[in-house]
Amino acid sequence: MDCYSGRFFFALLSLTRFSINLSVIERPIIVGFIISILTGQVFPVMYIAFFFELLWIDLIPAGTFIPPNAIFCVVATITVVAILNLEYPSQIFPVMIATIPVAFLFSWLEGIQRNAQNRNYNIILQQSRNRSADYRPGLMVSSSIIQLLLIYLTAGILSTYGLLTITRMAYSYLPAQVYPSWAHLLLIASVSALAALRIKKAYLSLTIGILMISAYFVWELAGI
Repeated sequence: MDCYSGRFFFALLSLTRFSINLSVIERPIIVGFIISILTGQVFPVMYIAFFFELLWIDLIPAGTFIPPNAIFCVVATITVVAILNLEYPSQIFPVMIATIPVAFLFSWLEGIQRNAQNRNYNIILQQSRNRSADYRPGLMVSSSIIQLLLIYLTAGILSTYGLLTITRMAYSYLPAQVYPSWAHLLLIASVSALAALRIKKAYLSLTIGILMISAYFVWELAGI
């Protein structure tokens, strides 16, 4: 996937977060599945999608809460990986981490756009009560969708190119090794999924698991 198609997919799929309701299509795992079908690349596309699905599985748009834009994380990471031909998890993982702050930036931008639409909501209420008014809510909805699309395109282009530039500069410092494996990275992300259960026994299992994994790594590093 090149940079042009990557930012297009990001902007289009991001509309499914709030503007175009297509059920769970905005989830990272579904986005990764769609990209893997269109590009013919299953791995590491699905690994990246699984990572962010597990990492933010509990963060869903409910009420006024706007979750981080995980779609950007998936699409931007896949784009950078494809352009720079990154192969090893040790190279891809720093790119995934770098996309997380940008995901929160997009949720902030979406919040600003949502607040700006409060004025249109009040106008619609006034028009609906006045039969002689020019009542055209569809025009306001379509303009809001276009605004979001432009926000996604503009911010997506800048963020993706910025991420690509930073990764190119740091390429020589990225370790080309299999360790940590994708299994390790998915295990790290699953900590968030387990914590989302909100069950004391799950937290106990999580704590024990972290301690056991930490002890294993210490064991390996010490060469015991």
